[in-house]
Amino acid sequence: MSAQASLGYSLGLLLITSLGPWQIVIQKLLGRVVPMLTFVLLSFPLMAVAYSFGGITEDYLWSGIVLLVLACFQTAALSVMCSAWYPTTVEAFVANYVLFLVLYHVLPFGWGTWLFEQASDDSLAATMTRSTFSIFLAAGFMLAARLFLVDRAFVSPKNVLLGLFHKLDAFFNHANALTGGIVLVKDGDPLPDAEPVAWRETTKRSLGTFRYLFRVLVVLELPLLVVCQSLQIAMPGGPDVAQISKLLYGLWCLGGAMIVVHAGSVVASERTRQTLDVLLTTPLSGPEILMQKLQGVRRLIHVLLIPFVTIFGFEVWWYQRSNFRWMYLALSLASLAIYLPLLEWLALWIGLKVRSQIKAVLGTMALVAGWLFVPTVVRAIVVQVASSRIPLWLDCLLALGPSEQIAAIEGINPAAISARKEMEAGQLAAFLGLLAANFVIYGVLGAVLRRMCLKNADRLLGRLAPPEGELPEPVTVSVLESAVELI
Repeated sequence: MSAQASLGYSLGLLLITSLGPWQIVIQKLLGRVVPMLTFVLLSFPLMAVAYSFGGITEDYLWSGIVLLVLACFQTAALSVMCSAWYPTTVEAFVANYVLFLVLYHVLPFGWGTWLFEQASDDSLAATMTRSTFSIFLAAGFMLAARLFLVDRAFVSPKNVLLGLFHKLDAFFNHANALTGGIVLVKDGDPLPDAEPVAWRETTKRSLGTFRYLFRVLVVLELPLLVVCQSLQIAMPGGPDVAQISKLLYGLWCLGGAMIVVHAGSVVASERTRQTLDVLLTTPLSGPEILMQKLQGVRRLIHVLLIPFVTIFGFEVWWYQRSNFRWMYLALSLASLAIYLPLLEWLALWIGLKVRSQIKAVLGTMALVAGWLFVPTVVRAIVVQVASSRIPLWLDCLLALGPSEQIAAIEGINPAAISARKEMEAGQLAAFLGLLAANFVIYGVLGAVLRRMCLKNADRLLGRLAPPEGELPEPVTVSVLESAVELI
């Protein structure tokens, strides 16, 4: 599926060239197949080694080579067809995998896996005859891509989340007519003021507008309150610590994913829509553009703080007799102040470095996931595979991971400490020292990422630097002055 060929927002420009639709489709196919074939070529020597050991016929060897090449063309043709139909890369990417899985289970005889299994006892000629349906299937994908290319070229991409919010708007506006059209909070100014980019991010984005963020808050907060209340009623002696911790871990995963997706897309989405060049022609400096683009992300972070504080406050309130409840609350709030901005700037930095929106988001997700699970994997390898005890220095190093520290803070929550009433002075000092080192390291890392993004903003955005010794003059001509000059 690496042959995903996103025709993108430049398709209109391709159609006005001298290239015909068939030429565009075929060249797009070949442009994606050639890199795939380079990887396929790496497997040919392995087949030759297997053949040299015996047990594999010459026809079976050649059948494997032919079927691999055919599978590349067939997969690439399916990718080009999905790319020609869907207006965005994300939709084409998801549809590509879904359609492949459906067709693979509905028509298994049309794909290379089934053909390769049958080729073990047949000749090369029989395998080629049996693969005729696969060739026609790939040709059908190409024909469909050609038919979709022109008709779907100028279909506007649809934001599914924003469309859902618009339907909810229509429903609530209709229901609000019964109350006289009361508006509790306005979204903001109808026109931009001194920060036009920030205005666009906070009034035209689905995860930047107040009313949409409020609905996200309701979806997160109401189930959380219901669960906390049910735990309180069901367990008079105290809520289940494990259940509350699971809620917190789930909220960290969901909130972190939302921040990564939003922050990683603020610049990468402009590149995908080819609007970044227009944005760079404004008289705003690179750091100003980035800071204004992040206004919607900061709104999202502020909304996510409410469910987090709800969980922390519930635990502190329930165990009022614990001497460590305020330390737990302070450390939990400090983790939010350190880790959430770090995720924001990390996703932005990767979004500035990677040109594709989907690669930026998936790359950041993979990096964060690896960052969180490396301590667990290393511990499992040392304990289970090596069958040895983890050294103290390695245990302290692994404990610096964010997931380890969040779990450690939950380990000293009022619920866990209430049974012990106090911690040993040495254990408390070691824990606080390790936690302070963690916060300092990741706080400095977040500050470094922030400085790197802002200091190199113009270069990372792709803006040309002014000639040496010259500074760009700010645009100060107002609309009134321009009208006077025209008169």
